[in-house]
Amino acid sequence: MNEYTVRRYSFSELNEEARDKAIADTRNRLLNWLSEEEITDYLEGKLEEDLGSLPDDITIAYSLSYCQGDGVALYGRIYKSEAPDLSWPEGSHYIDLVRNSWSNHYSHYNSFNVELSDENDEPIDLSGSSIEKQLRLLCKKLETLGYKYIERETNEISALQFLTDQEAEEEGAFLEDGTRDLPRGIVQKVSA
Repeated sequence: MNEYTVRRYSFSELNEEARDKAIADTRNRLLNWLSEEEITDYLEGKLEEDLGSLPDDITIAYSLSYCQGDGVALYGRIYKSEAPDLSWPEGSHYIDLVRNSWSNHYSHYNSFNVELSDENDEPIDLSGSSIEKQLRLLCKKLETLGYKYIERETNEISALQFLTDQEAEEEGAFLEDGTRDLPRGIVQKVSA
């Protein structure tokens, strides 16, 4: 049986190149750990701020991975009483945000149709109303905020904070090149 000695380093002991690798790897780990639930909760909080409450029958759909067709879309029904901060047209009672053909592949501000109704469930003409534009702009705003949230949670500052906190708990977590070492007690096969 061959025996190997592996020297492990703390983050502060790494050279600049190895630190950069450790930071980049940590940013990727933070991104992988960021759950859809966290992002959804954040977006729901922002939606509630803009509407005045969080509607019961609304769904937030999003894709925030810097790809074509990414964005945030709202689907479902919003009652006037649930969104007092929108500019509602006279006589309107609720608005339906209905998936359209774009929603088959995308989630963004243009992947829903807007249907406005009165108390008798009769359609109201949207001509001259700004409510549709408000909702589409709100989706664009949520997209921007969503990207900023992801960036804030996975940026270099967050990675450095994670590495600093981790270093206080666990000495010698890295190999010389900045690669995260396996936890003690786990044997890694090394080719000779």
